Amino acid sequence: MFAARSAPRVLNGARAFSTSPAHSLARMQLIGRLADQPELTPTSTGREMVRYALGVKSGPKNENGERGTSWFRVASFTDGPGRDLLLSLPKG
Repeated sequence: MFAARSAPRVLNGARAFSTSPAHSLARMQLIGRLADQPELTPTSTGREMVRYALGVKSGPKNENGERGTSWFRVASFTDGPGRDLLLSLPKG
C-alpha cells in the first residue's frame, strides 16, 4: 500500500528555499559589466588575487527605460589561465 504524499511543511508562514539537501558550498553567478580593468594585488600572506567591481542591472525599467544597477566587489584567487583571462578583460 502506498502512503499519500503530504505538502511541504510550512513553519511560521515561511517557505523553505529548497527541498534538496543542504550543501556546505553555495554558488552564485553574476552577469554584468566591469566597472574598471581588473587588477592583481598581493595579500598580507604574499598570495596574489585579482580584484574587480561588477555592475549588474536588475529590476523593472524606470520612465527613461533604464534598470537599476547593483555593484559587487569581487576578489578572485584563481591561478593559471583563469587569472590571465580575468586580467585581460577590458572595462565595460
